Amino acid sequence: MSYVKTADADFAAQLELYAKVLPKYQKLLSVSDADIKGAADDALYFRWALNVQVQVQAFSPSVTGFKDLLRRGSNNEVLTAQPVSPVFDLAPDMVAANVEMRYTKSADARKADLNYTTDIGKELGIVAATSVFVPNDGVCVLTVKLSFGGHPLLHYVKGKYEGAQIWKDSGDGKGFVLLATSIHPDYLDLTPLPAAGISATWKYKAILLYKDTQVGKWSAVIEITVAGV
Repeated sequence: MSYVKTADADFAAQLELYAKVLPKYQKLLSVSDADIKGAADDALYFRWALNVQVQVQAFSPSVTGFKDLLRRGSNNEVLTAQPVSPVFDLAPDMVAANVEMRYTKSADARKADLNYTTDIGKELGIVAATSVFVPNDGVCVLTVKLSFGGHPLLHYVKGKYEGAQIWKDSGDGKGFVLLATSIHPDYLDLTPLPAAGISATWKYKAILLYKDTQVGKWSAVIEITVAGV
């Protein structure tokens, strides 16, 4: 589910938020006592398991260092004490595997309720984050390869933009000039190729368009060698 946090620490916090807020909407969203308790138990046990993992990971380097020193020594260092194992918090009641499945099943049931609103979903932490499209943040990504008849086929990532301006330096001393405005992510440069047996290096760059205006940053300059046939 897109609203489920990927990182374990973020997911643990998400479970805790859901368990904390869910009782507030028990009647409105027809949440059972079992769901309330299950959400709380899952959040508590997952947090405990995550804390144990963090403690073990922090302890591991000291064990490795102790083992390496024990085996090979290091300058004048001596063994003075063995690594002390971390002390874990008392484990809460164990829950079944697949906390994430139970969480999404419960959250989706809340979303299906006729009384559910987006504001409630945000409070419960079960609304997917949306990114704001800022046109000027874009960077045009441009690639090129030889295609039909030895002509360059250019491709750019269009995304939410309207198109791109493609500029070309043909190596004729004029520098970059506007080649085309393309509303499609693929553009075939049908400029006549050099004479037979002659090759040339063509360079390209592009910039994205939004509302008929150049926005964002120029692509990197790319080049390709073309030859007459």
